[in-house]
Amino acid sequence: MNLAKNFTATAGPINWRRLAIAAPAAAALNMTLLFLLFMNPLSQRIIFDESGAGQSPKLVAVWTEIEPVPSLASLAPALIVTPLIYSFVFALLHPAIPGKSGLHKGVVFGLILWGLIAVFFELFTPSGLFGEPAHLLAYELSLWLAALVAVGAVLGAMYRASEEPQSA
Repeated sequence: MNLAKNFTATAGPINWRRLAIAAPAAAALNMTLLFLLFMNPLSQRIIFDESGAGQSPKLVAVWTEIEPVPSLASLAPALIVTPLIYSFVFALLHPAIPGKSGLHKGVVFGLILWGLIAVFFELFTPSGLFGEPAHLLAYELSLWLAALVAVGAVLGAMYRASEEPQSA
């Protein structure tokens, strides 16, 4: 089967009005959840513990010593722009995403995002470039999983394709 033909058969029309509401909500929730999950005092102690948890000194130095030190302002563009892009992808692929309800489709999409975004990032940067130990990588991946599934669920609950009924 021709891939382009299959794609156009499964991708439906985008409900731009619903996407205009759902995408900014997903972006705001994404930034808020990731900030709260990663930047809370408990996560900070776990992630940056060089002695007890065995965190890579290189990773700690990047976040705390090497200028410019990352800040919310420097990270905000990625935390806002990325969800806007994946919200569009969600709307484009909505009919082809497994699930009967919007919420279920959103959870499935959140799992897909986790596999494509978080796993790549964590394996490439913290693990590959900074030598982060596997147990801390697993902890961070669990935080990503919680955030991206929650964002996907909200996106799925808010977005409706043009022909779908408005009930959840």
